[in-house]
Amino acid sequence: MRISNTSVAIAVLALLGFCSTAQAVINPGFTPLDLVEQSDAILLLEFDKVNDEGQAVATVKEVLKGESEQKTLTLELLAMPDAFAEQGKMVMKLIRDGQKQGLMFVGMYRGEGMGIDGGDEQTVGFLHLSGQFSGTSQWFNFEQYEQAWDMAKINDPMLGTFAGSTDMLLRCVRYILSDEAATVPVTGGVEWDKESQFATFAGKVRDVRALDLGADAKGRADLFVAADDGDKLYRFSDGKLEDITAKVKLTTKSAAYAWADFNRDGKLDLASWDGKALTLAMQQADGSFEAKPCTAGEALKDGCLALAVVGVGEKGDPALLVSTKASPILLEVKADGSATGKPLVEKDFPGKDLEEAGKCLVADFNNDGVADIVQLFARGSLFYKGTGPGVFDAPVKRQIFAGQGRSVACLGDWDADGLVDIFVTSEDRNRLWHNFGDANFVDMLNVSGEISYHAQGGGCSATTGDFNNDGRQDIFVAYSITMAPQLYFNRGFRSFGQAYEVDLAQQRRLPQAGDGQQAGCLGDFNGDGALDMVIVLAKGEAWLFPRKVEDGQALAVIGGLAVDGPAGPVNIAGWRDKRPLGAMPVRPGDPGAFFGMDEPGPIVLKWQLPGGKAEQKEVVAEQGPVRVLVNKK
Repeated sequence: MRISNTSVAIAVLALLGFCSTAQAVINPGFTPLDLVEQSDAILLLEFDKVNDEGQAVATVKEVLKGESEQKTLTLELLAMPDAFAEQGKMVMKLIRDGQKQGLMFVGMYRGEGMGIDGGDEQTVGFLHLSGQFSGTSQWFNFEQYEQAWDMAKINDPMLGTFAGSTDMLLRCVRYILSDEAATVPVTGGVEWDKESQFATFAGKVRDVRALDLGADAKGRADLFVAADDGDKLYRFSDGKLEDITAKVKLTTKSAAYAWADFNRDGKLDLASWDGKALTLAMQQADGSFEAKPCTAGEALKDGCLALAVVGVGEKGDPALLVSTKASPILLEVKADGSATGKPLVEKDFPGKDLEEAGKCLVADFNNDGVADIVQLFARGSLFYKGTGPGVFDAPVKRQIFAGQGRSVACLGDWDADGLVDIFVTSEDRNRLWHNFGDANFVDMLNVSGEISYHAQGGGCSATTGDFNNDGRQDIFVAYSITMAPQLYFNRGFRSFGQAYEVDLAQQRRLPQAGDGQQAGCLGDFNGDGALDMVIVLAKGEAWLFPRKVEDGQALAVIGGLAVDGPAGPVNIAGWRDKRPLGAMPVRPGDPGAFFGMDEPGPIVLKWQLPGGKAEQKEVVAEQGPVRVLVNKK
């Protein structure tokens, strides 16, 4: 059931207290829509220089709205009294550190929580100047005197209007100006239905994930649980998740795992590492699994940190990518259960100085239609550029890193530019690595909205998913620390708000969730076109939270990959009219790239299979979710 965004946001403000600090919650009374509508002029600026007296000169690169006869603007950053000079020096430092792009909004504004002194009968200049060099302060008030603008103060309350970087705000402004139906949400706008406990685990649960075993024609996901006491499979039936593990004869115990059609019979199989040996659980014609040891010789002598699948060869057959403490190992699996492996780096390994090794992430990070690899370490990473299916250039160092202690990551395209970004939560803190192209990642968490200060380090699971069906990719985090799981809704353009109406702590639901979780994920387990939440608590209780859905069916278009096609991963992007919905890396067995909708209509899916041309398909959802396999003709 969809509820009023504004009413929920006002209730949240009343609960938390809307304050003019650098951690202001979203202001429902003055959104980017109000800012653009009420502005007489919106100017895109490029700062050329700033002198020691605080005089900054900016070129007017573009007039986005209104008129401006001035080709340059002069901003006096130290015009305020000496007691406030440090605020102006902050802006000077931003510009000198490299933040050249700014947006100036000029007008007489009406609304609450804008940080304007003296009422609404004055012309105000709001300068937004924020990027990788900035902290949380991003907005600054200016007053015009003759041909110059004098800085008045830092304006932290405007973070409630938009908290993000200037390049993202620029894209948001262009979107609002070009689309009469533009929206910039202020709440998640959805609720959980009645939760249910479906299991209790005695041993350690390593991971949970939504899985497409091909048993449901509409793409309803099964739930896979990787556990020390034995993996489990659950399927939704008669209003609940039922344990089908014994029925399908699954006997693995996975510390690390990966799903793919390893013997190319059109059925999804499981590769499972139990901490000592690798097992292949091959799915049979009747849906049951037959386990056999996978002999890989000396390839796994140094152990396994994680498993992933990458397509190799002309047909994109699935191979296992093994994350190790040194070079990743590429294992080509044969139908008889044997495998041959080789390290991606045969010579001296260049990651020895990057501290503790972590998981390898596989996706097409540079959008050339070929999968790449990012190998994470505590203090750096190695980027293996894919030049063909399963063929990679020598690794080069990148500044992206995981941080200290245990870390988990999820992939998404949170600014919807078609490039896959990376969110990492580790014991020390979280990081949101924005992909600026060619796998050039910069941590932009500090300018990504409420997730920058509400989300804590210590996450044990992270999932990307459009949980409120508005076409924007959101983030779910489960925690190993004493904290309830959290969901962050995407306002668009990599600016997140905390979804209080589905926050278990805020809603005082399932209090024991505040003791922490072992794992969690999102997935459409009941097939109603909305993503549900599964969490396994610290003491082993496993719970399903279905999302409330009006009229029983939500609208979504889901793009997946057929099991008998290339192993991928393949980026599948969605478009709604002229609005990009972002790209998601998809493999066979994944539920697919999920693009929610708030009203019926078409979504265009775009993708490029390895070695193929760019393709697209229009898919119309009218009465519920529609799932298509993009590599099925």
